[in-house]
Amino acid sequence: MVNIQLYKKRFLGFWNQFKKSKKGVVGIALIIFFGFIALFAPVIAPIDPMRPTWPGKYPGGQPKIAEITCVPIWYKTILGMENLSENMEVVPGHEFNSREDFEQWNISTNSDYLKVEYDQTMGENGSIKISYCRPANATTQGLAEVTLIKSFSYPFGNPPKSFWIHYSVYETSESGDGEDVSLTFFIEREDEPFKLFSCEHFHADEWDDSIASSTSYDVQSNVGSLEPQRTIFTKQTEYKFKIVVTIKDENADEEKEERIYLDNLQMILYGEAYGLLGTDADRSTPRDLFAMLIHGTRISFMVGFLAAVFSVLIGLAAGLVSGFVGGLIDEAIMRIADLLLVLPTLPLMIALVMVLGRSIWNVIGVLIFLGWMGFSRSIRSMVLSIRERPFIEAAKAAGGTTSYIIWRHVLPNVFPLVYITLATSVPGAIIAEASLAWLGLGDINVPSWGTMFYNYQRTASGATAAFTQWYWVIPPGIAITLMAMAFIMIGFSLDEILNPRLRERQ
Repeated sequence: MVNIQLYKKRFLGFWNQFKKSKKGVVGIALIIFFGFIALFAPVIAPIDPMRPTWPGKYPGGQPKIAEITCVPIWYKTILGMENLSENMEVVPGHEFNSREDFEQWNISTNSDYLKVEYDQTMGENGSIKISYCRPANATTQGLAEVTLIKSFSYPFGNPPKSFWIHYSVYETSESGDGEDVSLTFFIEREDEPFKLFSCEHFHADEWDDSIASSTSYDVQSNVGSLEPQRTIFTKQTEYKFKIVVTIKDENADEEKEERIYLDNLQMILYGEAYGLLGTDADRSTPRDLFAMLIHGTRISFMVGFLAAVFSVLIGLAAGLVSGFVGGLIDEAIMRIADLLLVLPTLPLMIALVMVLGRSIWNVIGVLIFLGWMGFSRSIRSMVLSIRERPFIEAAKAAGGTTSYIIWRHVLPNVFPLVYITLATSVPGAIIAEASLAWLGLGDINVPSWGTMFYNYQRTASGATAAFTQWYWVIPPGIAITLMAMAFIMIGFSLDEILNPRLRERQ
């Protein structure tokens, strides 16, 4: 039966010794700090660290969260760059979930046959319904137009890096060929219109979901600039996001009836500053560097603990059996350990990961496979000394089996070395994973600190970027350093307490 009071007394005695070590207390505090971040990473940084997208539903394709290589948002205040632009959502209620979302648009028409209203039956939760119904032989204007305007203020001194537009349209035609409707998008600044693009020939009786951006050929051609956002957003003033729905109606002899539904109307302006650490340079889905840093804590903890625990367990088992049993078993285990020890570690790690594949589990497996040899030799040395002591001879004389003696008498005497080795092995595993990732041999689908280094050296603009984009590489470097220092300080403190030669004399 387990004596709980005895173990409690031993733990309190150990803790009273441990808390006298300033290094150990600082190490424990750092581990608690990183553990808290790892545990609550989804709360601290709720954005997907690897494939982040703008919140909300966009059937034509989810927009990215920001532009590439954005600087941290605090550059605006701390470094005095108040003119930097930020992300801006021009149409907050783009899904028309309520009548209030519909009423934020200023709507006008040029025909008595046009009717614009909010419709709850079409779209995900609702949409704008445009009805055009003209009887035969009635007067026609040729082009019937509905103009939808969303006014907004642009509060930043610098233009945005880019913009992105989304729309969904559903057309039903009771007469004609169903190709008489077109949409034209504008941005107006102080009554100066900038035509962005036009679209027509929608599928009949089904939703068309499309996107356009400042990099689209039509937008650049219509605005007359390869960077249309810099031509349009030159002032801190009022702007209008305008959509003109045009219905061709040229044959007055026939009845004309059209119904058009609009949904998911959105324009996003992507700024120069974003988040606490900016974004990386991935052009398809720029990533939030702060989210990667936070979620990378989980991966570093997992790699460090799993690699350290299993390599120590393997080394412990090998050392105990080799040292106590001896003979051919001892020779076989030690020769295998010697063979692996003399091989160059980094080239062997690279070769194994290349053969097995760039999975985080393969990386952990390689670290375990190459991490047990030195510890097994240390355990074997201790066991060779312990097995010659009188209490071991007494246990043998009492009829104790080999497994019983190892478990009850040898193992407790080598456990102080296990604690110390566990604490000091974690930093090596974390740094090894980061090194492999930096060399391009890590799992690029996992948000680790090493992956941040790999993405930097793969996409950054060379040595000069280390000064302009320091926020990309310095934070993960500091995080790796602090976590490694934490475990090393704990290991040193344990060594001072558990090593008789270093134990403080009372």
